[in-house]
Amino acid sequence: MNQPDEPMSNLEEQKFEEELTRMMRRVDPPASFADRTMARAASSMPAKVIVMRQRPRLWMTGAIAAALVVGIFFTEQTNLRHEHEQAAQAQSQFEAGMRITDRALEHTRQQLQRAGVGIGD
Repeated sequence: MNQPDEPMSNLEEQKFEEELTRMMRRVDPPASFADRTMARAASSMPAKVIVMRQRPRLWMTGAIAAALVVGIFFTEQTNLRHEHEQAAQAQSQFEAGMRITDRALEHTRQQLQRAGVGIGD
């Protein structure tokens, strides 16, 4: 017989197909099969149907709640970090503006002194 990884020859494949077809041919049930099945179904007690209420498992509810809390926490942390970055940027811009203003005022004072105009020192 061939190993599983060896291909079948055409003759072996044909024999295999024929055997498979023969084994899977239709077989008619005995003549009384339908009558016996219907009689058994009519005589048996009706099946008791149990309806089970779908309820989420407690651990699933807890896991969802925990995931929401973690998500809210990280969102809040991200927002706080963004606000701190904006505040730091605003502070940096304010300080740069103050330095520029100080230089401009100092330059103006020097020009006024050279021109002989005294200011309230």
